[in-house]
Amino acid sequence: MQGPDKGQNFVGGRIRAVRYVWRGMLMMIGGEHSFQTQTALLLISLGLGWYLGFSSGDWALLALAWGLILTAETLNTAIERLADKVEPAYDEQIRDVKDLAAGGVGMAALAGLAVWVILILKHL
Repeated sequence: MQGPDKGQNFVGGRIRAVRYVWRGMLMMIGGEHSFQTQTALLLISLGLGWYLGFSSGDWALLALAWGLILTAETLNTAIERLADKVEPAYDEQIRDVKDLAAGGVGMAALAGLAVWVILILKHL
């Protein structure tokens, strides 16, 4: 990614920013196995939500939970890639940074699971 162009106009800068957003999302969808697995689980949860007749509030909770999980996974991937670039060799501090980022994904996943269990129990 090139540095910011000081002479760019506002609209051009926003268009460029949207391209970066799409590029990042496509990188996650196309190349990160954990993200692909989570996306498959998201699709399953959408189907089950439709089958169980989720309310609009249920859908909002599910959307927030999945947004949290996928965002955490994306940030974890960015941290891991940056850490690998900064220090390609094994380093205990880098290991700790990566483990902390992965722990954040785990916490988001547990929160999402709690939301999912509550929603399912509500409809049984």
